[in-house]
Amino acid sequence: MTNKPELLRHVINKFLDEQEAFYNNIEYVEDFISEMKDCDHMILTFNNEIQFKEIVNAFIKRGINYNQMNILLIYRKEEQKYLRTLDKIPNINSLFNSQEITIIPADDGFYNGRFFVEPIIKKLSSIMSLAEQKSKKGLNLLGTLPGKLIEEGRYNDALGLEHTVTKAVKTFEIPVTILCLYNSVPADLEDRLSEYHDIIIKRRSPGLTAELR
Repeated sequence: MTNKPELLRHVINKFLDEQEAFYNNIEYVEDFISEMKDCDHMILTFNNEIQFKEIVNAFIKRGINYNQMNILLIYRKEEQKYLRTLDKIPNINSLFNSQEITIIPADDGFYNGRFFVEPIIKKLSSIMSLAEQKSKKGLNLLGTLPGKLIEEGRYNDALGLEHTVTKAVKTFEIPVTILCLYNSVPADLEDRLSEYHDIIIKRRSPGLTAELR
C-alpha cells in the first residue's frame, strides 16, 4: 500500500508536470499574460527588445481589459523607453493623465546609496486608495526594480523588496497582480525567488519556456 507522503508527492509532481506542459505550449506571450489570474506574482525574463515591448504592451492591455490600475515600478531613466513602447495603445496620454497608468520611480527607494522599500510601499498604498475611489477591480503592477537590483549585485535588497511587497499586497483590499520583468535569473537565487513567486518563466525565442519552482 502506498503511504500518504509518497501519494502526496506523486499528486504534486503530476500537477507540476501538467502545468509546465501547459505553459510550454503557449506560443505567444500575449496569450500567456492574458491568462494571468488576479493576485498572480510571476517572473518573466526577456532577451531582446521585441520581447520587452511584447511583454510590456500585453501586461498593460491586461490591466486595461480587467479595469485595473496599471503601475510601472521603474527607474526614471527608463520612463522614456516605456513611453515609446506604449505609444501604440489607444489614448495612452489620457491614461497617464487620469492615472490609469502610474509610474512609481524606483529611484525614490534610494537614499545615500542605501535602498529602502518603505517609500515604494507607501506609494503603492496611496495608489490602492485611488483605485478604490475609481471603483477599479485591482492593481496591475509591472516592475523592473528587483531585476535591476540583482544585476547590480544587490541580492539582499532585491530579495527584501520581493518579500516586503509580497507581504504588503496581501493586506490590500483589492487584488494586486505582479509581473517582475528580469533580464535573467541567477541560478543560485532561483530557490529563494521562488518563495515569493508563483512561477518563474524564462523566455526564449520564439515561444515560452517555463520553469516551475
